[in-house]
Amino acid sequence: MSLLFVGFVFYMIHILFPPSSEEEQYSYYQLIHTYNELDFLDLNSPEDRILLREALEIYDPANTTRHDSVLAEIEIYHKNRMLSAAGSRQLTSAIDMDKLLTILNMWLKFAAIYIVVLLVTYYCVETFAVYRFIREKYRLSFYDDILNNLKQLFDVQRFKAKFPYLLNILVRVSRTVLKAIIILVLFAPAYVIAYSFKTRFDTDSFIVMIILGVISNGLLITYMQKYYTFLVSEGRKGYVQTAIVKNLDSRMIFDKKKGIQLSSIFRINKKFPGHIFDQIYENVRFQYLNTLKEQASFLITGLIIIEMALNIQGHLCYELMQNILYKNLSVILLILFGIFVIVKLTQIVIDFVVIRQHIKIGNISSEEVE
Repeated sequence: MSLLFVGFVFYMIHILFPPSSEEEQYSYYQLIHTYNELDFLDLNSPEDRILLREALEIYDPANTTRHDSVLAEIEIYHKNRMLSAAGSRQLTSAIDMDKLLTILNMWLKFAAIYIVVLLVTYYCVETFAVYRFIREKYRLSFYDDILNNLKQLFDVQRFKAKFPYLLNILVRVSRTVLKAIIILVLFAPAYVIAYSFKTRFDTDSFIVMIILGVISNGLLITYMQKYYTFLVSEGRKGYVQTAIVKNLDSRMIFDKKKGIQLSSIFRINKKFPGHIFDQIYENVRFQYLNTLKEQASFLITGLIIIEMALNIQGHLCYELMQNILYKNLSVILLILFGIFVIVKLTQIVIDFVVIRQHIKIGNISSEEVE
């Protein structure tokens, strides 16, 4: 329903504010047209524009502000003409079939990148949060581990016996420094990461866009922390303590024979049979579905910023930025509606999954009662 409503509103805006003609777009169109007809003046040349400016200052010194406006519009006019000659499709206000197909192709490319990044980030958020939750259940904190190794280091007299403890300290410190660097990268804006490696890869690449969408703008680490918070909260509930009392396995250690296996965490379809964490994980995964809508909105905003900030030509949001610059309202509304469709379809799919989960849980409950 909301898709129809928003589409109707955009269509009404398009009707109420029709595309302007070229004469309406430029205040000094007739003057620009007159200057263009002069054989001895090439307004594509910066030097000729400077000469024109000096001539205007000499013959009409009282209208300096007007001369600045004329020269600015001349520059924009010829830049638009050059883009049009090079095959740009932003400059005509009306939407013809070729432009519509071009925008549709860009929209499909944007949607494909969005879907892949959303799936990858969801898997990474879930996997890293689960790994962190289980790891912190049995591992000492950084400071406790360092203090224990330092204590053993000073208690041992022989240097050969001290070496393992020194190595443990070095490894732990190195891992902490590496973790800090990774966190800085994950929080960094996409354009910072991209421009750091701009000479080494093409930012227009489909793969590069996916990588930047996954690791930049704080998306991954922000929602990994939220998922981890859900796990911590769920792990403190009463049914967990009850299950432990009933001797359900609660040893959260990475081991092939006891506890949780490391391979189980990195599976796409995660299962922890016979372990209390299996119930914790299933409940949290269901609770996180509504947060996934927020993650999707955060992601699509990040992709828009990436394409605009990096000036990636041939992509949907760069096209949007160009049409905002050239005030092509029809194209702007079409692209915005396309982005809204992606967001709304994501919410519909997530709501459908939530409803199915509710039905599944309801069926399980009724079967247990019977």
